[in-house]
Amino acid sequence: MPSSKMLENKNSPLQKILLFAIPAIIIILIIYYLPNYFFLEEAIAHHTAFLLNSLGTPVRINVIGQEVFLANIKIVKDCTGVQVIAVFFGILLPLPNAPWKKKLFALGVVSAVLYAANVLRIALEFSLVYFKILPWSLAHYPLSLLLGIIGVAVLVSVTNRLLPELTAFLLSIARQLDAQRKGRTSFG
Repeated sequence: MPSSKMLENKNSPLQKILLFAIPAIIIILIIYYLPNYFFLEEAIAHHTAFLLNSLGTPVRINVIGQEVFLANIKIVKDCTGVQVIAVFFGILLPLPNAPWKKKLFALGVVSAVLYAANVLRIALEFSLVYFKILPWSLAHYPLSLLLGIIGVAVLVSVTNRLLPELTAFLLSIARQLDAQRKGRTSFG
């Protein structure tokens, strides 16, 4: 019969964290680094050009080998938001106590929202430069960073609504860590 110490270790917050974090990191790295995302770069460029042209801003796509340009602005992997998608896949797929159907639905919604948000973000940045409202140096990095932070906050909120098991899991680990910390300070 296992001792109570063994049962404590079996359900320790550290073990829960490791059983969640290791697969999460592996999934994130595989999704971000293995595939060639040129198809996604090209799709983002075409959809952004369609939006801009629909709004009266003439823009053309140029594809040169494995590079795609929106006018003279190169669209790269980071423009697609794939790094954010990789993180969401990494966090949601190994999530315990959540049905696969809900995980996949949440990932589908998050991916679609992120894709649309990136098209809008790139169109906004392009427009700000095209109409000489901001120089590229301001329209690209600081604005992109700010929109990215806001976007991730929105995606986390959407994910929480679609998959509350994520918050429940994270809170359970936090409570266990807090109880463990209090136990050490009380008795140690």
